[in-house]
Amino acid sequence: MLKRLKWPSWVLFSIFIAGIYYFISSGTDTSLQAFSRTETTSPAAFPGLNLETRTKETTSYTLAISTPITEFENLNKPMKEWTQTQEKDFLELVKANRQFLDSEEFRAHLNIKAEPKKVSDTMYTLVFEAYQYTGGANGQAAVKTFTIDLANQKMVQLADVIRMDEESLTPLRAMIKNQIGEKEELQDYLFDDLLDEALENPSSWKWSLSGKNFTLYFNEYEIAAGAAGAVKVKIPIEQIRPLLKDEIALHLKLPDIQLPEPEVEEPDAAPLDPNGKYIALTFDDGPHPKVTPLILDILKKHNAKATFYMLGSQAQFYPALASQVAEEGHEIGNHSDSHADLSSLGEKGIRKEMEEASGKIKEASGQFPATIRPPYGAMNEDVKKIAGMAHKPLILWSVDSLDWKTLNASAIQKSVKANAVPGSIVLMHDIHKPTAEALPDLLTYLEKEGYEFITVSQLLSLQEQEVTGTFFGKRQ
Repeated sequence: MLKRLKWPSWVLFSIFIAGIYYFISSGTDTSLQAFSRTETTSPAAFPGLNLETRTKETTSYTLAISTPITEFENLNKPMKEWTQTQEKDFLELVKANRQFLDSEEFRAHLNIKAEPKKVSDTMYTLVFEAYQYTGGANGQAAVKTFTIDLANQKMVQLADVIRMDEESLTPLRAMIKNQIGEKEELQDYLFDDLLDEALENPSSWKWSLSGKNFTLYFNEYEIAAGAAGAVKVKIPIEQIRPLLKDEIALHLKLPDIQLPEPEVEEPDAAPLDPNGKYIALTFDDGPHPKVTPLILDILKKHNAKATFYMLGSQAQFYPALASQVAEEGHEIGNHSDSHADLSSLGEKGIRKEMEEASGKIKEASGQFPATIRPPYGAMNEDVKKIAGMAHKPLILWSVDSLDWKTLNASAIQKSVKANAVPGSIVLMHDIHKPTAEALPDLLTYLEKEGYEFITVSQLLSLQEQEVTGTFFGKRQ
């Protein structure tokens, strides 16, 4: 008979602790743990849609994922599954490339944005664009579309929109090919056999619908060489009206003709005293439906002007708030369209983020963004080049309120008070309520210290800076 081994209790305890440590360390990559934030908002321009935005920043990677959410789980499920698959694939690549990432001076990045397009009051197409960069010469891009019918609580398929008989599909394919043929930039890269293959099965098409266009999306390499990037084909809705099913034609009633709203003009700024004590307050990531109005009220009470670095997607979701910011005399800056890490995108991706944001901000507020602030403060030579070509200065900050990290009004006040000097640019965010709670006492304190609150452009003009370049503001 075998004798039962008796182990000292301290040995058994040590093995137990070691086992727990091994289980935790093998299942968790501690170097990937860092600050993350999830926030859900309700875009005023798209009733019935909530937008869940999750951002995360670690030593190895950054990510920003926006997912529209409805009250119907059967609509949410396929959208969540797609974004989760993209994130899972990205994190697996990050782990596979860990040694390379740790040896370089950059981080991997995943950005997923969802742009809604209104078909009708109860029907939207959601265009998801995912971009990931984990090293190498180029990143990977992917597009996925979902069209949802809130009234009937269902996903809309292409067969619900277009008559799927060959009598309808043959002219539609011809329209698509004609549009692609007119894109001169594609002609050296297009593969006709791949295009035919992609158009063969309509059920696999990535499409969106609006009152103006039927749009088809092709992923990078799907129909052309990689140098062409992703391809988007727009067909005016009037051209395909005979191919539309009757129910969709009702959804796409043309709106009444409206007179264009007058552009919002920026008020003339009073001359600044070269010896004055000025500070520039800046607010990133908005407009936010709850926090931005609070901040605007506080700034008005203190007769303070500030600069709001808006996301194009947020300006599109909350156009009335973007317009209010401009109407109250504040400056609006470009903070990208979807909070992507611009340094990971390449020139084409950077230009796309900047131009889309600029267009959406102008449409919502009537004001063209005067300056650019790259998300995370991340920039490289490509970012500087694109900003220089646009003649827009890149603006960072000299005082970080750390409101994104502490989410505490007292801590925010303490950080700014300890570091502010004349000529400082203060980083805050108009998406956190504690930031609004910190402002009244903070502005009162700075006023007692003799500060006046001006926009970033005013500060640059006072310091006689050039039109382009990178600026931080003054530090202690």
